[in-house]
Amino acid sequence: MGLATAASAEVVTVQSVRENTLATLQPDVTYTDIANGFARSHLKMDLLRPVSTTPTPAIVFVSGNGWRSVDKAALIPQLAPFAKAGYLVAAIEYRIIGEATFPEPLKDVKTAIRFLRANATRYNINPDRIGIWGNSAGGQLAAMAAVTGDMPEFGNDKWPGHSSAVQAVATWYGAFDLSTTTGQAPDSYLYVENAHMGFNVRDPANAERVRKANPQTYISPTTPPFMLVHGTDDPQVPFRQSEVMHDALRGANIEATLIRVQGAGHSFGQVSSNPEVMSAMKAFFDKLLKGQ
Repeated sequence: MGLATAASAEVVTVQSVRENTLATLQPDVTYTDIANGFARSHLKMDLLRPVSTTPTPAIVFVSGNGWRSVDKAALIPQLAPFAKAGYLVAAIEYRIIGEATFPEPLKDVKTAIRFLRANATRYNINPDRIGIWGNSAGGQLAAMAAVTGDMPEFGNDKWPGHSSAVQAVATWYGAFDLSTTTGQAPDSYLYVENAHMGFNVRDPANAERVRKANPQTYISPTTPPFMLVHGTDDPQVPFRQSEVMHDALRGANIEATLIRVQGAGHSFGQVSSNPEVMSAMKAFFDKLLKGQ
């Protein structure tokens, strides 16, 4: 009989991490009610909360899908890395096509920002460090929220006494000029830009009304820094829209970075899978919301 070979044994030493990378999900937090809402009576947000003993910065995430219904929980996996990196991430609902027209969805976004400030202690947030991030239609709303700050015409009576301003904004393939985006049946109410605004955005008679939904209109010295991310092969929102927005910001001496994602289309999954984009996003928010 052969002798059994002694099992090898090895001791491995690893270094302890300095930061806690845990996060928890708190879904369906109501942040406002909807007066006379026929589809729903409340708007909610999902909160991805980092495990932290000190107040953390927050990022409000505004989803796109042409100002239509979207499952806010579907993007939790892509948002989770930011929560694990020390940000409270609030994925919010807003009134969609069929419930309200512009500027009501924008007012919802700004209400969500004020809610977070009003409940900063409850959710362990630093109220002076709030950023916003949106894609496509959500990019338009995020940009508009950033450039309009506390302008009273885009406010309401929800959570009074708290600011709607943000300290940083990131947009992914944002729709910044609704008169020049692409889509089906541009002269039809079924065209999502028309449905969002409540009128034909291609009609020259409505040019001034369209301009009020264009974030370039409101760029000022108080506009926070922007990061714009856009795929060069986007078939729905032309890459040129982010170029024009970037030029307008830089022309007004506002800090702005444009990331051109070569070959990418109109896809959150495609853009969020790019490690260079995600690394740049984290560095952007770390600099402005954490001072790193």
